[in-house]
Amino acid sequence: MNSFRISLVAGALAVLASCATSTSANNQAGQAAPPSPLAQVETPQRGLPAQTLNVGECGLFLWTRREQPEFIFFSKAGSDDALLWVDGTVADLNRVALGGDIFGQQLTEQDFAFGDGRMVELRMEPGEQLVGGQRVPEASLTVIDAEGWRTMVPVAGVTACQPEQ
Repeated sequence: MNSFRISLVAGALAVLASCATSTSANNQAGQAAPPSPLAQVETPQRGLPAQTLNVGECGLFLWTRREQPEFIFFSKAGSDDALLWVDGTVADLNRVALGGDIFGQQLTEQDFAFGDGRMVELRMEPGEQLVGGQRVPEASLTVIDAEGWRTMVPVAGVTACQPEQ
């Protein structure tokens, strides 16, 4: 069993050495190593870019409830503006209605308007308190188009505040 491990390690080292020799031989000849095919492929953006809060600000961060969650909704407390990742782009939303219960500087019912007439209904269930925020274990974003068609997206997330130093 010990000789098997030694053989396995020796084989792995030989493979690594051959890779290193091959690359260094190409570089010594003045040839650049070909770029990796993965380096040439740009991965499409999936979801909103990271959002930051200034000291003392609070925000709502929501992700899709899927196997591969995407960050799709962000709004700062005290602002009527929000961002939504929809149809592969970032959409600016304007809050037009509030209701429900208060939690984590948010309300459980919020409605938003796109610039093109579509609407978004946000409905949330507050969860347990966190240090500097609160969980949002159950929520839904419903996009309503101009013809009245509704697309519901299950989401979850957190409210969070950037503490004062």
